[in-house]
Amino acid sequence: MAPASGPMGSGGAGSTAAASYWALAVLFIVNVFNQGDRMLFGVVVEPIRRDLLLSDTSISLISGLFFVLFNLLAGLFLARAIDRGNRVRILALGVLAWSLATAAQGLAQGFWSLAAARIAVGIGEATAFPAVMSLIPDLFRAEARGRAVAVFQSSSFVGIVGGTVVAGVLGAALGWRSMFFVCGLAGLGAAALLVLTVPEPKRSDGEEAELVPEAYLSGMVKAALRVLKLPGLPALLVGLGFAAMMTFVLASWGPAFLLRSHGVPLAEVGLVIGPSVGIGGILGTIISGIAADVLVRRRGHASAMLLVPMVTVPLALPFMAAFILAPSLLWAMLSAACMNALLSAALPPSMNFAVNGAATRDRAMVSTMLLAAMGLIGGSLGPFLVGMLSDRLAAEHGAESLRMAMTAMLVVPVLASVCLTFAWRHARGGASHPAA
Repeated sequence: MAPASGPMGSGGAGSTAAASYWALAVLFIVNVFNQGDRMLFGVVVEPIRRDLLLSDTSISLISGLFFVLFNLLAGLFLARAIDRGNRVRILALGVLAWSLATAAQGLAQGFWSLAAARIAVGIGEATAFPAVMSLIPDLFRAEARGRAVAVFQSSSFVGIVGGTVVAGVLGAALGWRSMFFVCGLAGLGAAALLVLTVPEPKRSDGEEAELVPEAYLSGMVKAALRVLKLPGLPALLVGLGFAAMMTFVLASWGPAFLLRSHGVPLAEVGLVIGPSVGIGGILGTIISGIAADVLVRRRGHASAMLLVPMVTVPLALPFMAAFILAPSLLWAMLSAACMNALLSAALPPSMNFAVNGAATRDRAMVSTMLLAAMGLIGGSLGPFLVGMLSDRLAAEHGAESLRMAMTAMLVVPVLASVCLTFAWRHARGGASHPAA
């Protein structure tokens, strides 16, 4: 990867390549905590459900709809601040907020107190992705950004592995309440590391000087409308939303599925699901980033990177079916690894295409809108549908009701593939940006 010239960006002086790589490393660590804290809830969902007397539908509302809705609403407002303000400081405040809110989940006494703490986690985590997606283009040149985004995105799966393993071990040893206290307070160190060692880079393209004062809400709406005019982006938003649905279901219901259908003990559930899903996700994101850069160089147009998700998403379907239906735990986990690798490969090329196609002042907005689509379609609808179907099928299928409910997700890769194909065709035929 080639760092951008100047102070971690183009047009300045006084920084080194090491500073850019160090910034990426710290952002990597921050996202490990981001994704790790997000995974904790799903691992201990069964003891939480029993202790607080909650249904699967209630759990899906807390872990899915409520979390995602407030995460995305906060993200839309924060994106404008990130595009115009000090991104490093905003991100550090977000880390502080979500870490304290993670610890607060351990104090929950019922549905509403747990939902409030979970919502607070979502609001804090809303800073992470748009801030980083705005920073990376000012850290690395265009030809290396695909790999930089892929390296950063692989941190999500390091967090998934770490979060699931730690939550399972600490949840079994200390109880779910103490587990939240320990993991939440650990994140405060990441906030300190970020704010003390990473300076705010100069924005590229000289657009800092072009920003003019305007009403915050109207500016946010104008930015969103500009983003929606990017060729192929509306279809890409929907396609990524469908592609992400099963990964959200896996995060929300995967541990409970292993506990109910495969009899995995709580202390071992993180060790079982974390490595298989995490390793698959890491390989998928890194390889897809490299493949996207190669395709752009060979074809000479940025839309070529969208060929990666067009291929990988439909290939995930048979592995998704095998994960849900396999009677053997070994085959289920091998299938989960392959499924997650293929689904995770969709995000880095899609995000890189959208962020590089947007103006510098709109980078956080476009990344937030992609997350919004993934969250609203995949993160809220997917887990909620599975939880609701599981409750309705419980009388007939008992502990296997969750497995039956998850089969509804098998249509999702087909829907995603159709949308991604439309996105690629519109991006290729429209006024989309050439490869840098």
